[in-house]
Amino acid sequence: SELVLTGRVFRASEAPPGLFNYVVPREQVLPKALELAREVALTAPLSAMLNRHMLIRNANLSPEEAHLIESRCIRYMSASPDHREGVKSFMERRAPEFKADPFVDVPDFWPWWREAVTRSRL
Repeated sequence: SELVLTGRVFRASEAPPGLFNYVVPREQVLPKALELAREVALTAPLSAMLNRHMLIRNANLSPEEAHLIESRCIRYMSASPDHREGVKSFMERRAPEFKADPFVDVPDFWPWWREAVTRSRL
C-alpha cells in the first residue's frame, strides 16, 4: 500500500522483498515475459483461468473466505478429466491434451465474487 499511496519511483535493487519475481535487463524483459507466457500456455486452460481469477478476486476477501474458494476450485479441478489427463500424460512422459474450455466448463459456483454496482458514467 505504501507504494500505491506514495507513488514513489525506485530502482529494482531498492524494491521491497517479494515485490518482483524477476529483475532482468531492459533487453531481456520481452523474452522473459514470452518465456513465462509459453509456460502458462502449457497448463490446463480452465485451471489457469481459475488461478488467475483467484489471484485477482480473492485479494479482497478474508483469508478464510479465500481458503474456502481455493478449496472448492481444487476439489472441482481434482475431479475433472483435465486432472486425470495431466496425471496420465506425466506418467506416460508426453505432453498433455487438455480438453476443458474455460468459457464453457466453469464450476457451478462460478462466479464467486460480487460485482460492484455503480451509477458512474465514466
